[in-house]
Amino acid sequence: MSRVLIKILIFFLFPGALSAQLPSYDLEWSTNYRYRDVFTSNVVDLDSNFFYTQGSKSGLLITNQWYLAKYDRKKSKQIWQIEVERIMYQGIPTDLLSVHIVNGQFYLFLEAYNRRNDKKYLLLQIFDENGNPKELKLVESLDSRRRNHGNFRIQFSEDRTNFMIFSSPAYSLRQPERFAISVYGADLQLNWSKDVQLDILDRYVKINDVDLSNSGEVYFIAEKTIPRRSTGDTWNWGMPNSEYLIYKVVGQTDDLKEIDLGLNNVFVTNMGLELDFSDNLVAIGGFYSERGYLNSSIKGMFYVTLDQTTNKNYSKEIVPFRPEFIDGFRMLGRSRRGKEIREDFVFRHFLHRSDGGAYIIAEDYEMEVRTVMQNNNTVTNYYYYYNDIIAFGVSPLGEIEWSGHIPKRQYSKNDGGHASGYLPLVDGKQLYILFNDHPSNVKRFGDRRPIVVRNFRRSNFVAVSINEDSEMHYNVLYSNSKEDVMTLPKRSSSNESLQKDAVLFSVRNSKIQFGSLLHHK
Repeated sequence: MSRVLIKILIFFLFPGALSAQLPSYDLEWSTNYRYRDVFTSNVVDLDSNFFYTQGSKSGLLITNQWYLAKYDRKKSKQIWQIEVERIMYQGIPTDLLSVHIVNGQFYLFLEAYNRRNDKKYLLLQIFDENGNPKELKLVESLDSRRRNHGNFRIQFSEDRTNFMIFSSPAYSLRQPERFAISVYGADLQLNWSKDVQLDILDRYVKINDVDLSNSGEVYFIAEKTIPRRSTGDTWNWGMPNSEYLIYKVVGQTDDLKEIDLGLNNVFVTNMGLELDFSDNLVAIGGFYSERGYLNSSIKGMFYVTLDQTTNKNYSKEIVPFRPEFIDGFRMLGRSRRGKEIREDFVFRHFLHRSDGGAYIIAEDYEMEVRTVMQNNNTVTNYYYYYNDIIAFGVSPLGEIEWSGHIPKRQYSKNDGGHASGYLPLVDGKQLYILFNDHPSNVKRFGDRRPIVVRNFRRSNFVAVSINEDSEMHYNVLYSNSKEDVMTLPKRSSSNESLQKDAVLFSVRNSKIQFGSLLHHK
């Protein structure tokens, strides 16, 4: 694993003139769209020619209305927009669960709850390339005695040729974990469906991640909480209080196979998986500790690849963080005696590289809820902290090439952290991390503790890149205050399959502006 060399190269890159350290990119801004005309809340996805947005309008005297739009990427100009009245199913209003783009078509997954027969329905409404609606389809249903009992999870395969519905019933304290999996083709024909039950009580397990292969096989990660001792109130000191289990479900058989990763000698603190890498491989990566979960620290990374057909181990790497990597956290007061990093990271992205390698990204995230009494009233505030990022690159052979630590501090209150977070962008063997940063961090990056950004309208929108030579570059793309915009990374979009390009979602007072980040072909 190589050490990452940090280069602080400062260039202010104004709209329409991206150059210098991003020589292969142009940024094409759209005109300003009034929010009351488009009601856009985020960029859903993009392809080589277009990008797609969705939003909604609601009010006291207005039923939910959904807005879908299609834009030309090169000109950032709207091609069409449709307004969809709230869809009804058997006289029942539906709620929007998720929006996906498949071959230029909008796939809207909707949920409806029928109190009379205690059922929850999952429906699919498709709008074609021109925004014309197709027939509303009933996809799944489950028994539910309450509106908030049970849920549906939707996941598409990498090539978008099929999708999976993961249906979970209401939580049960004393019953085993059970759920249903159904896999459909692009023609909406059911390929297979199966009820699954684990030999673990529902209260001791949480399904963290579910993925679907191009061939229709399902993998999922279950986080199992280790039960407390019957005679005590604590776990064994120094031992993990949970473990991660990997399962594979094949529709053509009744097999539910638990996969052994051979990580018995370390405490896995977090992991994610991604399917259909080159050579028909499933990749599993994450972080580990040797101190136990109660210490909330991590020592290094692991990366395991398996053959998707035989489930046999193809490669395995367990790599501790280098001392100089941990030193970067010691500077921030976040290392544990120089041996482990004293932070809990949320697994964010597991991205394909065009050469068969991968990038894995995790972010230090925390939400704090404080409830106080003021003037005999209860006041609850929500505080959002989006801090450091850890990224590491993996070769096509499954070898960890480098690890990178991107220090950042983002704080907000009662806003859902809408301007915090980051947007990843894959450009071959180079990874970009785009986010809002405090202007003073231009001279502090990689050297001193970063200043917390609180006023995002006065922040810089920056791109930190890590290339195949393990060099890290800090680039200021533009100043939000000078351009009079506020860019929202979590509402922007990049496409893992397309790579290299992205669409930025920015707000300007009561207006919306899109920025197409275009790579020179």
